[in-house]
Amino acid sequence: MSKTRVLVIGAGPAGLSAATRLLEKAPGQVEVTLMHMGHHLGGKASSYEDDEDYTVEHGWHMMLGFYRKMRGLMGRAGIDLDKTLVSMKGNAHPFEPWSGKIHTLNWKRSTLSFMGHWLAYSGLPLGDRLNFGRFMAQTFIEADRGGDLTRHDDLCFRTWAIERGLKPHITRYSLFRNFREAYFNVPESISAYHMLKSMKLMSTPKRSEMFVVRGGFSEHVWGPIGAYFEKLGGTIVPFSLATDWVYEGRRITGVRIGRPDSSGHDEGMSAWKQKHLPIKDGSDSVHTNFDSVISTIPVAVLAQMNREDARMWASPYFSRLSELRSGVTLSMTVHTKQPWMKYPGPVFGLPAPMGIAVNMTPYWNEYKGQNIRSAIHFMGQEGGFEDWSDEQIIAFTLDNFSGVGALGSIRDAGIRYLEFHRNRSAFEQLMLCEPGVQKFRPGVRTPFLNLYVAGDWVRNEVDLICMEGAISSGAQAADTLLEDMAA
Repeated sequence: MSKTRVLVIGAGPAGLSAATRLLEKAPGQVEVTLMHMGHHLGGKASSYEDDEDYTVEHGWHMMLGFYRKMRGLMGRAGIDLDKTLVSMKGNAHPFEPWSGKIHTLNWKRSTLSFMGHWLAYSGLPLGDRLNFGRFMAQTFIEADRGGDLTRHDDLCFRTWAIERGLKPHITRYSLFRNFREAYFNVPESISAYHMLKSMKLMSTPKRSEMFVVRGGFSEHVWGPIGAYFEKLGGTIVPFSLATDWVYEGRRITGVRIGRPDSSGHDEGMSAWKQKHLPIKDGSDSVHTNFDSVISTIPVAVLAQMNREDARMWASPYFSRLSELRSGVTLSMTVHTKQPWMKYPGPVFGLPAPMGIAVNMTPYWNEYKGQNIRSAIHFMGQEGGFEDWSDEQIIAFTLDNFSGVGALGSIRDAGIRYLEFHRNRSAFEQLMLCEPGVQKFRPGVRTPFLNLYVAGDWVRNEVDLICMEGAISSGAQAADTLLEDMAA
């Protein structure tokens, strides 16, 4: 019996999850090709070591304790989780403008104190602490036992909180903005549904614990998963950019492919990258060697495909996708000659556009033994600062953090290296979890009988904009395709 040929587009968490799931669940029944546009695996979740062995981040990536599916995939790929992941030990540090100080939260406590440890937080006056602690205890209970949380989607979390008794001025504290900014990197209004879902998934210290990888995600996580996929019999095709669908009736018959310029790939390639040499053919083509397609393309990219096809984009399914907005993320890495910002875990609450910073020196292996005393990763979003130049954002961020007395001037610490990324490409943008967005998010099936979609922007079991959500969606798309094959 001939195998069903499946094309998986995109090698981020969703694509790697879908591709490996197909071969794990249906060995001998499917022939899987994983096609992606770059020279690193991981998509938006990639980070890699450059030719100087420094980790290059296009956005800060962390794992949380509830990332059960991601841990399982890593384990099946042979990744030693204990050697690869390092805990931030529950530390987070909000900067509160009213006090002008950085305060500390620690989440690694018992469940009871996790619900009420806000009362010991020094960043709020006592009366506000009591009000906030009571609100948070009630909110965690409602999130955990509240049934279908999507009914809260049309309200922003701030409005939802005030309606339930939180004093309005407390929403201006960095502590209140903790989940929105530190976990989601969302400076704008966020859906109450997404906040409640995150609280449900992070309702204990173990589930909310933050982990980082000891180096680049591409080398230590996505590369080994890609190698595992190939060991299962899959094929990886890099430097292939999907630009349009070709279809007849309700079936996708081809994918128009462009060949991005691969000449700019880094010279310090890992063994995995050396094996997958760049394709230097600059021509476009139509790929037709498949029976079904799982697309894990970000929604901002999918919304640009077949844009001249008025009939397709007037259909209920595709017109709905146009309602999903995406945001431009910002990131910057700074190496200093002297120690700076010794806080373990993220510092957040500084003014936008980049108000979050993490000292990665204790966590990234490559800095041990080198003359780098601090490696600080800053992050945020461009929203509201589109007219600012790169130089303005960089200078404002350095001044912003240097103005906090407990930190001191980062410039005085001696900047020896600075790398800034403004992730404006549609491939790098993240879907915004704004109020009312849930009704526009699709499931894995599409109007095309042989096209399935996956990604953290697609509805899934986890349903948060994060790596675990993407991996959950990829597995669900693979399972749905296999169910349709068996029908």
